[in-house]
Amino acid sequence: MAVAPRSAAALTHRDSVPHSMTRRVGLPLAAMYVLTLVGFPLVSTVPVLVGLDSQAATIPYRAAMVGLSFAILYGWWLQRSRVCLSLPIILALLLWVLLVGRLLLDTVVDPLPGDIGLPVSQFLLLSLGACFLPSLAFLEAPSVATADLARRCIEVLGAVAMLLVLYLGLRGVFAGGVLRRLSTPVLNPISVGHLGVSVLIVAMCGLASASRVARLLRWLLMALSVVVVVASASRGPILAMLLATLVFAFTRPRQRRVGPLSLLLRVALIAAVLVAVMAGIDWLETNDYIRFAERFADTLSDASAQERVAMAVGAWRQFLDHPLLGSAAFELGSYTYPHNVVLESLMATGIIGFALLLGSGGAAMVAAFRIIRASSPFAWIALVYLQYVVHCMVSGSLYLEAPFWSFGFGSLAIAQTLSRGGDANGA
Repeated sequence: MAVAPRSAAALTHRDSVPHSMTRRVGLPLAAMYVLTLVGFPLVSTVPVLVGLDSQAATIPYRAAMVGLSFAILYGWWLQRSRVCLSLPIILALLLWVLLVGRLLLDTVVDPLPGDIGLPVSQFLLLSLGACFLPSLAFLEAPSVATADLARRCIEVLGAVAMLLVLYLGLRGVFAGGVLRRLSTPVLNPISVGHLGVSVLIVAMCGLASASRVARLLRWLLMALSVVVVVASASRGPILAMLLATLVFAFTRPRQRRVGPLSLLLRVALIAAVLVAVMAGIDWLETNDYIRFAERFADTLSDASAQERVAMAVGAWRQFLDHPLLGSAAFELGSYTYPHNVVLESLMATGIIGFALLLGSGGAAMVAAFRIIRASSPFAWIALVYLQYVVHCMVSGSLYLEAPFWSFGFGSLAIAQTLSRGGDANGA
């Protein structure tokens, strides 16, 4: 089954994008892309600002995502839309069956004796309603206009969310405290860091087609994103940011030759940004406003790293005890996920689930790289998928990471539509 365009050159320019992918804007699908990336960080900061319980905004947000998902699926039936049901998608859905079955067995049918840290009903809602169900909406390939609208909205709303997070995180610094890691009462540092990475990606992908003023604004937005990622002091987001930047820089074909002076200016600009970031970190640490270096002085010696090593060892032992279908949805030493989706698939679903994850995830990565290499208008979707692959290898869970599933499905749907010459319906 083909999951990538027939040739990279066919996707280099917008004019060569299949006709069905240049149709009208699909507002519901664009909203799904936007809300999946920046919706929760944005809505979760508003109650904190006004002193309310965060659930006053996050519960309606979750409900809106579920309602929007059903609306998109119902729209497919009304319009007889073509959606992606390729072999990798089928493998992913089969993995979902195993994961949901294991989860229901361990929480409802024959509950595990330990405490998973939150009510079972809430975990089921987060996994089924906030992760798996919304991801199905991404089986529809977006049109160019839909992807562009989503990208621009992510830039604007992502900028607002990052500024709010910075304000909330720095209030303690202004009061004389020490900012060890940028976060809010609702968003942990890892989530804050990945917010910055996602906004950096969409701004970076919008540079080529931007006017001079828009390009300047995007450079400023990228600088803000880097500040947020660095201030989160999270290893996963920093690694994802570096990977996304390198992939974007070295896998996209050059549209025109870059002169020596232009190349020198670009290198000088990158160097200046790096020097400014390092100087800012040094100044903040010297004045005891932030503790950044200690987070990376010995990566494997801090408590968080040691806990994750223990989880990984426990998950691996559970897999060895039950290699065919796995043993439990949670690592039994900590009663949480092992922070690595490969180990989680082996622990919860055994060799069978691991094979399904390898088949579906591998095909999605191939599709993502070819979309990026072709310089298509959808490159940012593929880059965000790679970002969340990194996240899921160091911090994520198959049950909770909606962007991992959503943008993986999106990459596969786009690649399939492009490879078929655009006979799909497009959004």
